[in-house]
Amino acid sequence: MTILLNAIYRYPIKGFTPQKLTAVEVLEGKPLPWDRAFAIENGDSGFDQNSPAHLSKVHFLMLMKQPELAALKSAFEPETGAFTISKDGEQVASGNLFDPASMQDVLDYLATYCNKPLRGAPRLLHADGFSFTDSKTQDVTLINLASVRDISEKAGADLDPLRFRGNFYIEGAKPWQEHDWIGKDITIGDLRFTVRKRTQRCAATNANPATGERDQNIPKLLMTHYDHCDCGIHLMPLQSGSLQTGAALTVL
Repeated sequence: MTILLNAIYRYPIKGFTPQKLTAVEVLEGKPLPWDRAFAIENGDSGFDQNSPAHLSKVHFLMLMKQPELAALKSAFEPETGAFTISKDGEQVASGNLFDPASMQDVLDYLATYCNKPLRGAPRLLHADGFSFTDSKTQDVTLINLASVRDISEKAGADLDPLRFRGNFYIEGAKPWQEHDWIGKDITIGDLRFTVRKRTQRCAATNANPATGERDQNIPKLLMTHYDHCDCGIHLMPLQSGSLQTGAALTVL
């Protein structure tokens, strides 16, 4: 059966709403454009926008510690920088990600919205060309929808694949077939990627993407049934070019 790219997502602010795309411009050695391009600091992290470096996700607002963020729906327009947050269908805060001063309304809302007190005043972080990915190598991530369905069977619930916050979602592979690709190269459409490693899962996956409630224990479920805590793989683009949903995936 042909393996196809079913969906493409990016996450403009780390821990916030994904944006679904039908096409994307992939850059060699880089994450997807605007993927985790911003983060909200939770207490002083020491991040220097003039010399950006990888920091642990514990320095930012994130689903592992603030699962309630999933109940917020955010929207970002990369052409203008316009950003909004809605809760239960009503807009609650807005700003412009290209103008940090305009984001104070958003930051003030988040400071009072989160269930647990923050470690300090929230602050918008951004540096040109830098992504706040969990991986130091700032990869693209891929999720096999067949593996998610297999996990759903073990969980006894229909799990939303967006729990796993991948960039690429594929259909047509066998469950867990993606783990066999570690160390190999693949092509998606006309573009070549190298498969670096599996994606180890944390408590962020316990948050229901629709409600923000912790309604599963995904790491425990994975360990119990599969003897590992992995779901998904890390890819590094080896060339630049356009990619669209429906593109075929081939293992080289």
